[in-house]
Amino acid sequence: MMYRTKKLTFAILLLALTIFTSCDPNVLYNEDKHIDEKGWNMDNPLIFNLDVEDTSSTYLCCLDIRNRNDYAYSNIYFHITTIYPDGSVAADTNIEFQLAERNGRWLGKENGRYVDGRYPFCYFHFPMQGSYQFVVHHAMRDTLLPGIKNIGMHIEGANGK
Repeated sequence: MMYRTKKLTFAILLLALTIFTSCDPNVLYNEDKHIDEKGWNMDNPLIFNLDVEDTSSTYLCCLDIRNRNDYAYSNIYFHITTIYPDGSVAADTNIEFQLAERNGRWLGKENGRYVDGRYPFCYFHFPMQGSYQFVVHHAMRDTLLPGIKNIGMHIEGANGK
């Protein structure tokens, strides 16, 4: 009986620790989108929808990129459109991220056949409450871009900005 009580107590503590450490109150949004194994078609944008209530804070917006270690390029270009809750376009941005050094060494964290990296692209103040959309296209020369596994949007509070 004592053994079962200790085991149950340990399980409850482990569950509580997992719950309280997995939720970062500073993170407003975090979502990953899976890319088809054949490649990412530039005509198929990734759409990230988020609801915003806090209009007083500034946020750091990042793209999380998971590419295969046989991705053919050392960089990637994106076209990112931000749409306000009222339908107006807040920002229309073209941006490049370096994924590898000149010598071919990946800049992200290598994990088997994949490389994971988080790339900040702007500080953003949401001026109104409501539903925002980030529409992300790749802007590479290839219409079908192989080697990208996932693209994620990560938005967190920018303390002091």
